[in-house]
Amino acid sequence: MNGSELSFKYYESFGLPEFSTKFPELFPLLCFGLAGAGSECYGFDDELSQDHDFEPGFCVFYPEDKLDSRQVFALERAYAKLPKEFLGFSRSMIAPYGGEKRRGVIGVNEFFSRYVPGGAVPSDLNGWAALSDELLCEALNGVVFSDNYGLFSEIRSGLRDVPDDIRKKRLSGLFFGLSQSGWYNVPRMLKRGDFGAVRLFLADFVIDAAKCLYVLNDQFCPYKKWLLRGLKSLPVCGIAGELEELLNVDVKRTDGAMSGLISSVTKRLLEMCSIKYGTVKADSSFGAEQSDSDGLRALQSAAFSLNGMISDNNLRNSDIMLLV
Repeated sequence: MNGSELSFKYYESFGLPEFSTKFPELFPLLCFGLAGAGSECYGFDDELSQDHDFEPGFCVFYPEDKLDSRQVFALERAYAKLPKEFLGFSRSMIAPYGGEKRRGVIGVNEFFSRYVPGGAVPSDLNGWAALSDELLCEALNGVVFSDNYGLFSEIRSGLRDVPDDIRKKRLSGLFFGLSQSGWYNVPRMLKRGDFGAVRLFLADFVIDAAKCLYVLNDQFCPYKKWLLRGLKSLPVCGIAGELEELLNVDVKRTDGAMSGLISSVTKRLLEMCSIKYGTVKADSSFGAEQSDSDGLRALQSAAFSLNGMISDNNLRNSDIMLLV
């Protein structure tokens, strides 16, 4: 049983009857679910995850402008009295001195303010540009069991609606970064015999390639420790295996295995870009036998073509690496 399943069973067994029965006047204002920090909120938890912060708890989100402090305290007290043991797992106590709570009674604005200034959906491109994919991913992860009032889900829906200009800017910067790490710096470091630097630039290439896949799938990338794990859940991917191989490749091999993998990843990303943004000058015929200059040129061509498609003048004319 993973963390989200445990959380839902606990909510269904104790949370739902407790809050619906004891707080009939507040229940229509509440949202129940599991979201935020923790591998269980992403659905990435395993047995190793159970060594910390793994418990049969859930979140009770409330609109701050609808409840007073007395009502919030009553909800917190009710949550604290829920059973401490469930299906062999223990629930941790909520710290009395405050701090950022992962479970329990949490204000909607309090929760989203951890990820977005003011806890609200950005109103302009500058606001969107200031947000990181990793924070948005955490704000939007997990599951909502029941949202009676609808505010929590409304904000999440708004945060998913990223302006296309922002996605194009981020992707153009990532493509340019791929051209530098995989097609410029890796070959140069190989010629110098600096294999440690080759390994570092390969890691940069893999990270940026993975981030490209999230953008191309209209998704947000999680933190680095879950970056590759999350690729398995993307609707369109196809190169997760190659990225894993690149991280394990022997950089001293001379049979072209590494350059072949870099070419394969580049080709797939260019194809996906061409499908998503039809007018982008991305050569989908790019193959495995391309030279370093060919790879660099193909990625940079796609990067600048994407950037040129941005409708907002200020964003289009800003540094191509602005959102990377």
